[in-house]
Parts: sequence; C-alpha cells; structure tokens
Amino acid sequence: MSDAIVESLPPTAVPASFVDELEANEAIQQAVAVRGYNLERDGETVKHAYQLVVNVRGKYILGLHLSNGEWRIVFDTRDHPELAQEGPEAAYKEVHDALYERAPSDAEIDFESTPRFWHAPQ
Repeated sequence: MSDAIVESLPPTAVPASFVDELEANEAIQQAVAVRGYNLERDGETVKHAYQLVVNVRGKYILGLHLSNGEWRIVFDTRDHPELAQEGPEAAYKEVHDALYERAPSDAEIDFESTPRFWHAPQ
C-alpha cells in the first residue's frame, strides 16, 4: 500500500484538494498536509504541500517528503515496531521529527500543521 500511495502522488507539491482526495480513500484513515507553500491562482490562495503524514487505517503511519520531484518515505512506523508499544502519540512524534529534519528554511514554509503535543527537536 505504501508504494501505491507514493506512486499516486504527482512529482510536484500537492494542493489541499489532493490531500482531501487521499483521505477519501477507504484505506486511509488520515492524510495531513504538514508543510508547504501558498500559490496564488486567479486571486485565490491555494496551499500546496511538500510534506505529508498518511495514516493507513489501523496499520501504519508514513511521513512523506517531496525532494527533487520525487516523493520519498522518510519515516514508516512499520520499520519501528517498538512504537506500537508506546502508542500512537509516540509514532506521530517520530514521524514529525523525521519530516522536520528535512524541512527547508523557514523562508520557504508558508504553512505548517503539526499536532499540539509535538515540539520541534532542539
């Protein structure tokens, strides 16, 4: 499923409507645009994400990052079975840490969506 998710993504940042479509997939419990930039189109501001968190219903959580026109899985909770013992909050923290490490400078971030319990690593 994770390969199918990555393959379904275009080689560009995805608009918020695409993230909504991903979430409409029955296998996807949650898809979140974590970081991105705004584009102006026809006088309207449209958010485009280059980092996503995708929660595959009851199975695993992926952190996805767009780099050089290619989406990459930067964190997959299946590779960290110890997180299952710690609970979903620990898994989300690890996913967001991995995405944060790859985030560009603040000047290139127009929006950021992270859970209240997550804080940037120091």
